[in-house]
Amino acid sequence: MEFNKNKIFDDLRIQEHVFHMESRGYDVFEDFLNEEACDYLKDKLEKTIDEFVPYDNSERSILDRYLMHDLLNRDITFAKTLEDPRIQQIIASILGDNWIMYAYTSSSLPPNGNNFGSRIHVDSPRWITNYPTNLGIIWALNDFTLENGATYILPGSHNTEKTPSPELFEKNHTRLTCKKGSVIIFNARLWHRAGENRTNEFRHALTMNVCRPYMKQRMDWVRFIPTEITDQLNSQARRIIGFDTRLASNLEEFFQPEDKRLYKSNQE
Repeated sequence: MEFNKNKIFDDLRIQEHVFHMESRGYDVFEDFLNEEACDYLKDKLEKTIDEFVPYDNSERSILDRYLMHDLLNRDITFAKTLEDPRIQQIIASILGDNWIMYAYTSSSLPPNGNNFGSRIHVDSPRWITNYPTNLGIIWALNDFTLENGATYILPGSHNTEKTPSPELFEKNHTRLTCKKGSVIIFNARLWHRAGENRTNEFRHALTMNVCRPYMKQRMDWVRFIPTEITDQLNSQARRIIGFDTRLASNLEEFFQPEDKRLYKSNQE
């Protein structure tokens, strides 16, 4: 699928986006993916879930049964979502042009169940006043409804370092309902939790946590993702994966001409 050919948003929509992110901590872009793209990605995701085997039978891997960590290794279609110019546009308006990927996973709620994301949490432990370090992205591959587990969020909670009590969260939360194909962007300091799926069908989504270019990523994605996938991606997707922010492993890699440096200049 050719995500790199999508038309970017106009200036007013991006101004609204920045306002929503600063005030309430989240924004929703409807009709971001068409039905064909949603169904194609969903089919690929369901195949990955069907093939799941816990890593080393560890408890954490079992807990992450519906939060797949190696999607970008499985099929190039997932990696191609990083070529979308709209993703660059809406994240760069908050984190700057050279942001990178911290993690890329799925978030699927099984029929009549939940996943590890159903606890009240934030996706970034850092608190720096007026300086977001991480954002979250959710591609909704199904409608997000009250019945199938639409995400609970506490609007504006990214603006304080205080942890809300469960009672405060439950009294003041809102639910992120949206249509299939929507994309949700949120400050990673926004307190939230996945809901419970009370239907007989899966509710699927793709998720990504992104960060400032100088920050460490969850995985060494450049080495982790097979080269047969990364070699087919455009420069934007490769930058997001981390190709412009690699660390030299020896002096030969360090003392390179400017155009061949692993860590490109002017990243932040």
